[in-house]
Amino acid sequence: MSENHEGFFGQLAPNVYGALCCNGLGITRGTATGKLLADMIAGQRNELIDFLVASPGPNKTPPEPFLSIGVNSVLKWGQYRAGLEV
Repeated sequence: MSENHEGFFGQLAPNVYGALCCNGLGITRGTATGKLLADMIAGQRNELIDFLVASPGPNKTPPEPFLSIGVNSVLKWGQYRAGLEV
């Protein structure tokens, strides 16, 4: 999951491609972007491929220890709020 709800689509390294950060929609979005990625590698182009390639991509995560502190704080806050619902 990415903070800005954007995924990554394209070339990661020479001969390495990926469609990452499907934000909880992995079965559906992963299947669709995987097919589009195969089409792109095969040299086919269409509006969807151009849209995904032009996407800004996911935000960078902060470095440690800030990342762990932030993730743990959000999880604890969610658990606290869920406990108030009982």
